Amino acid sequence: MRTPADDFGSLVTRATRLWTGNFGNLLVLSLVFVLVGWIPVANVAFLAGYTRAVLKVARGQKAEVGDIFRAWDCFGDLFVYLLLVIVAQFALNHVPVIGQVAGFVLSVVVAPGMYGIIDRKMKFMDAFRWSLEAIKGDMVGWLLAVLVGGIFMAVGAVLLGIGIIITLGWGSLIMALQYDREEPSRVIIL
Repeated sequence: MRTPADDFGSLVTRATRLWTGNFGNLLVLSLVFVLVGWIPVANVAFLAGYTRAVLKVARGQKAEVGDIFRAWDCFGDLFVYLLLVIVAQFALNHVPVIGQVAGFVLSVVVAPGMYGIIDRKMKFMDAFRWSLEAIKGDMVGWLLAVLVGGIFMAVGAVLLGIGIIITLGWGSLIMALQYDREEPSRVIIL
């Protein structure tokens, strides 16, 4: 019988194959995203564009650098969603020890909703609700995806910061593949 860890192991294996098979493309996409990602407010749309590009790669399609700049259609809802998450994270970070644990849990819980806004054009409140449902459906998968994907990205950032352009695509693919595991029939927009 397959365990959630087995399923996640195959997800990481698939992400690794996609990453190595699309390494040059993901490297360029990540470089461009890192170069424009520091621009305040606009970075929300660039994050959406980068996420859509990674989803294309995860789905076997060809992503282009221009994809990073074509995601303004979900800007408003994603901006509000991320703003609410940042405010909650800020508040949690002021609670010693338990606040950091709660902040990580919050990161896991809101991850699916971000993809719902970017890929399915959900409204921000619908994304929060759907995110909770997605987490209930596969808590272990999302926990591992956010944790392992974040570790892969962080390892690249530790390597003089520039390594992020190498590992950002890999970590992002893990989370994108976890998102794509959600069954379309489970999408609940209230």
